[in-house]
Amino acid sequence: MSEKALVSFQEGSVLAGSANHLEVILAGVLALVLFIAVFLMRRSREAAARGEMELRKTLENAQRRLRSSISDTRSLLDQQASIVLVFDRQNLTLLFANQQALEVFGCRDTEDLSDKVIMKPDAWQPEPYTLLDFEHWMNQLKTSGSQRKEWLFSGPDQQGLWTDCFVGNTVFEGKAARILSANNIHRYKMDRVADSIRNRVLTGISAGVSLESTFDSLCKLAEVRLGNARCQIAIYDQQRDQLVTMGASRFARELHSKIPVIPVRYGSTSIGTAAYTRKRVLCETIKGDHQWQGYASAAEALEVDAVWSEPVLDQRGQLLGVFSAFSGVPKLPDDEAIEDMTTVVSLIGLAIERQAWRQNLEAAAASERFIRQLGVDLLNLPSDSSFRKQLRKVLQRIVAHYELGELGIWAHNDLTHSFELVVATGSEVFDSAEEGRMPLVVREEMLEKSTSTSKPAYINAQEDLYPFIALAEQDKPVLLLGIDEIDEGDRKLGFVTAQSRYVFIAQEVIEHLQVISTLIRTVLLNRRLVQSLSMAMDMEKTERRKLESELSIARSIQMSMVPGAGQFKEKYRNWTIEAWLQPAKAVGGDLYEFIRLPNGKAVVAVGDVSDKGAPAALFMAKTVSLLNLLARTHDGDLGKIADDLNRELCRSNDSCMFVTLILCVIDLTTGKVTWLNGGHNAPLDVQSVAAPAFLNLESGPPLGLYENASYAVSATNISPGQKVTLYSDGITEAFNAAGEEFGDDRLLSLGYRANLEQEGLLDFLKQEILDFIGQAPQSDDITLLTIHHHGAEL
Repeated sequence: MSEKALVSFQEGSVLAGSANHLEVILAGVLALVLFIAVFLMRRSREAAARGEMELRKTLENAQRRLRSSISDTRSLLDQQASIVLVFDRQNLTLLFANQQALEVFGCRDTEDLSDKVIMKPDAWQPEPYTLLDFEHWMNQLKTSGSQRKEWLFSGPDQQGLWTDCFVGNTVFEGKAARILSANNIHRYKMDRVADSIRNRVLTGISAGVSLESTFDSLCKLAEVRLGNARCQIAIYDQQRDQLVTMGASRFARELHSKIPVIPVRYGSTSIGTAAYTRKRVLCETIKGDHQWQGYASAAEALEVDAVWSEPVLDQRGQLLGVFSAFSGVPKLPDDEAIEDMTTVVSLIGLAIERQAWRQNLEAAAASERFIRQLGVDLLNLPSDSSFRKQLRKVLQRIVAHYELGELGIWAHNDLTHSFELVVATGSEVFDSAEEGRMPLVVREEMLEKSTSTSKPAYINAQEDLYPFIALAEQDKPVLLLGIDEIDEGDRKLGFVTAQSRYVFIAQEVIEHLQVISTLIRTVLLNRRLVQSLSMAMDMEKTERRKLESELSIARSIQMSMVPGAGQFKEKYRNWTIEAWLQPAKAVGGDLYEFIRLPNGKAVVAVGDVSDKGAPAALFMAKTVSLLNLLARTHDGDLGKIADDLNRELCRSNDSCMFVTLILCVIDLTTGKVTWLNGGHNAPLDVQSVAAPAFLNLESGPPLGLYENASYAVSATNISPGQKVTLYSDGITEAFNAAGEEFGDDRLLSLGYRANLEQEGLLDFLKQEILDFIGQAPQSDDITLLTIHHHGAEL
């Protein structure tokens, strides 16, 4: 082997050995790396396992803390007094409702509240807010921020629930949420609404708003206070004795269409029962209630099953109407509801009484004018054959004005001791009387048996008197108003019978009929007087004695038209008023009057009619009747009395008769006097500290001559110890047998002696005048009236 080859072999062997050594090193390094990698991997796995264990423990701790936090949050929210609702921020799903919310809305849990109330459109109030309005309001809330608003939710039994809401964004149980916190302000809100309605009602009552409009507002007030109720008011019709359902609301109209009127009797619904008993009636359920027999179908159609009825009474306990609250479910009111009903009922009573007061005031004014004209027409009735027809026309006006059924006037017949029908509004009765048929007659004993008092009384169909006085076919009660004779105790001059167009006659109408009866008394007296005078005048040609007898009757009747029938004496506290009238013939034209007024005053009058005999007597009767009517009508206003009296005396006064008249109104408490002189003699004034004198009063013309005449009114005072004498010219123009006139001077001189006499002033003057006349014939009617004020200064 060559050296070169050897060297090459050696180099190859060295290289081969180096290569093997490098492989070993590489293998070792690789094994070391693999070992290190395995070691590191195992260390990593162990560290990962430890980290996973720690993370798991951390997660469990976090979850435990989260559950505890959620529980604490829910517990905290449940303890809140306000309503708390939590919604998902994206879809407004209800996530949580606290216990207060569940109780207020009447739900078991959050899901029940969401399904039955929050997410159910039909469960929301129809106004002012719906579910869409709520969603729109919630979506208006920005990512950050809050809003506050009053909101009306739907509470239990579909009742509205007002709340004061605060809405804001939050995170709840790890979710983006919106929280609604609300305070229950329903009572406060309803109180404000109720106060507003109540104030509007009171303002409306004062302003005279229609009763129906006021009732609708009061029903709304009651519905606000009572919650889920429908209310209605029925007004009482006294004449028909029934309730009339009223109201413009939908429920009120439906109730009126099904039950327009309700009789006031027990068992005629609980409403009619409340009106009949004048007590509250609570019907928990209408179904099966005996009070609603015959009306159950109407209640079912109205979808009501409970009703609470409260009678509306005035201050005297008289029925005005009935307030009723209806419910769709059977239930009874609690104490608070009853108190609210009582408040509404008091306002209803106030509204009805206010309107009744206003209507009565208007009706009183109209009736005053009507009665005043009626009195004039009655006094101006003709005395001839047309008397009955004209009187019937007057009665027909009365029937039309007061909505009566029938009206009749009965007069006493002294010969038969019975009462005969003079005139009636019924055509059949009237026509029979006109044809001369036998009049309807009521015996005295029958009337006395049926009516024991002089007050108005109803005669029912079961009583014996009824068929004799009933002027209508229906079996309606007959109202009987007696007309007493003047100054003859309980003896009846006649009576008036009236039947209602319906059942009963209203109390205010009865009061007006009583006033009209006093006017009719004058008609009967005038008729009797006219009949007596006419009969006497017809028989004058043949029987003088019979004439004297009839004139005596006429004198008695005429004298009965002045107080005391010509001999009058009235004492009141420190006052004495005496009067004496002596006609020159059987009948005369002198008059005097003393009329006590309700205000503590008195009207005193002395008059002298022109001419003598029967014409003067008739004119005197007319004057006395008108004076009585006008004195009370004008409450002692002398100017109005004189103007109206003069106007009526001028009417149809073809004979140009007139009357001189001295009038005065005395305040019996203070002694103040107002005077009016219509062409009459001046009164004589007698005082203990001054000389007698005639009162200087401005005088107007006699009454009955000039329609447009005016009369002055003057005022004086009658002091204690002072005496005033009113007289007719029959005294100053009296003559004795020698033809001497009594005169003013002689009368004035008697005033000096009057204070020295022990007897009364009238007795003294009367005796002096009679002594002066002596046996001479009386030339004129004599009238004397004295006013004496006794006692110490007031």
